[in-house]
Amino acid sequence: MSIKAFFIHVCLSLIFIVLGLQAQNDQYAKITNKITITSETDSWLKVSVPFNIVTHPRIDKFRGSRPSTIEEAFNPEFVEDVKVRLYICFSNEFKKRVLRSSKMMDSQFYQYYRADIDFKVLKVDRNTKYANFMFPAAVAEKDEFGSSYITPVGYAIEILMEGMPVEISNSIVFDKYRDEATLLKFKQQAEEKSTGNNGVLVPAHYVFPSYFQKGAYLLPLAPEN
Repeated sequence: MSIKAFFIHVCLSLIFIVLGLQAQNDQYAKITNKITITSETDSWLKVSVPFNIVTHPRIDKFRGSRPSTIEEAFNPEFVEDVKVRLYICFSNEFKKRVLRSSKMMDSQFYQYYRADIDFKVLKVDRNTKYANFMFPAAVAEKDEFGSSYITPVGYAIEILMEGMPVEISNSIVFDKYRDEATLLKFKQQAEEKSTGNNGVLVPAHYVFPSYFQKGAYLLPLAPEN
């Protein structure tokens, strides 16, 4: 085999491996785009996580066969008990400006927040769904997260279906970093440090009870853990 042919073979192999891993990651659910932050009202910012339900997590178990008990029977066009968890990080630019003469690292000004949205039922289709959260505009203004456009330092997303986490690609975004070790470290920091800000970032329907999206049934209001 020539060097050129060997090089082409290696490149094609790597492409197939990457595509295979991505397909495995997004087997049941996937993130369809980056999150967006918009001004919902003068008091609230809306943080939207776009995602898609690809297939029912139990469909493979019964492929080619039928459930034999009431407990096993399910409608493959709907999935129950889907949790979307968002960790998001902003930089406190107010404190950074006040302490600009210090030698503190940028990461010392990071503030982390976390919230979950529980969907009791979601329709399995090709339509993009949104897990919408609300963040107090006053907090963002106080800590100077941005002027006309609020930009997070990074975020991490988890999706659980019937209590089990599913593998999704593009679930961690942190500044311009792309290496897995840095991204996982960022998520670990978010998990540990967001607990001090419980109740700041909240599901949208906690603020607007009439909030609704087609093909979804949200769990009733419940206090944050």
